[in-house]
Amino acid sequence: MAGLPRVVVGICAYNEENNIGRILRNLVSEQGLPNTCRILVVCSGCTDRTPQIVKEFQAKDSRLEPIFEERRTGKANALNRIFRIARESEDVLVLVNADALPKSGSVMLLVSSLESSDVGAAFAQPIPFEGFHGTCYGIVRIIWRLHHMISLRQMPKLSGELCAIRASCLREIPGNVATDEPYIELAIRRQGYRIVYVPVALVNIRCPTNVVDLLKQRKRIWVGHMQLQNETGFKVSTTSFGNILKVASELKPTEILYLFLGAFLEAIAYFQAKMEVRKGTIPFAWEPI
Repeated sequence: MAGLPRVVVGICAYNEENNIGRILRNLVSEQGLPNTCRILVVCSGCTDRTPQIVKEFQAKDSRLEPIFEERRTGKANALNRIFRIARESEDVLVLVNADALPKSGSVMLLVSSLESSDVGAAFAQPIPFEGFHGTCYGIVRIIWRLHHMISLRQMPKLSGELCAIRASCLREIPGNVATDEPYIELAIRRQGYRIVYVPVALVNIRCPTNVVDLLKQRKRIWVGHMQLQNETGFKVSTTSFGNILKVASELKPTEILYLFLGAFLEAIAYFQAKMEVRKGTIPFAWEPI
């Protein structure tokens, strides 16, 4: 990309009144976004104050462009709406979760990673918000530690918590998918582009705080991976048992217990997902955790 790229930020939000103000404040004041940058916020079927908060920010910053949908039809459909806008007029699409919070400067770090012509996407390192404790938090931290190490040492697995994507690489994804990132990753790789991991770009993410919610989340993620594998044969790097074994030896002794507990929960989630896929019940419009 010659010169300053045209950047658009995309956020899909459903009942995110507790964080949407924080993420918008973060984007407009801490990320060094160009004055020409657009910030699209798709509010789908919200029943809380999310749309009102977005409107309040729009009144202060014209870069914000809210899109209000009366009916919630799933994240994939909201993403496709953002993809169409980005493909038509922008060079780079930055995706960030509505319940996340990027560290200062992380967004433009990812955008600059696309200066190399063979890079189709760049993603940040997700880190669970601090302040939580207990078994569930320990397991979640291990899951993301393994994600970090596999992406660093094996094949990077695209993380949609915060990523920058070359707009020309964007392809519409099926509206009924349970997990969108693997479909986006496959589309980029099929076009011959690399996906790069930028661990110095950080994004804090909200994670499940109890085992029931963690199982729900992990089951949904496995359903998405199984969907994609059944349709295309593609597997993301973090689902490879071999890749996990290669990096597990680097874990600290205090993390091993959470590794085994996480493996036990992951097995349960895997078999629950297998049953869901067989029944054809795909959770493409899931409840926030």
